[in-house]
Amino acid sequence: MDIIGLGFDTTDIPRIAATYKRYGERFLRRIYTDGEIAYCMRRRDPVPSLAGRFASKEAAMKA
Repeated sequence: MDIIGLGFDTTDIPRIAATYKRYGERFLRRIYTDGEIAYCMRRRDPVPSLAGRFASKEAAMKA
C-alpha cells in the first residue's frame, strides 16, 4: 500500500514582508524559481503571492 501525503500550511504575511524587506533579491532567489518571482512581481503587492507560494512549498515539504 502506498502512502500519499497531504500537506496544508499557513504563513504569516507580515513575516514574509519583513523578510523580503530585509533581504530583498537574496531572499527571493533562495526560495523561489525565476518563474515564481516573475509571476509575483507582476502583482501590485507581491507579498501575498510570495507568502502563498511559500506556504505551498512548506506544506509540500511536510507532506
